[in-house]
Amino acid sequence: MDLHHRARRPQNRGGLAEAPRTPNLQARYQRTLTLARRSEMIGDKVEAERFYQQADHYRRLLNNQAA
Repeated sequence: MDLHHRARRPQNRGGLAEAPRTPNLQARYQRTLTLARRSEMIGDKVEAERFYQQADHYRRLLNNQAA
């Protein structure tokens, strides 16, 4: 087995879709926040945290664009 091999995460956990690939960072940020909140509401804390971290990444990119 390759040392760099990692198990892939399921593409669609709990029926929630990933954030769409779009150049609009504001839309990505909003979509990811929505997915985080939905995950939190259904009790998937791990997935919610992953989406919150992703949303934070988009927020930082948006702040850099504004600067």
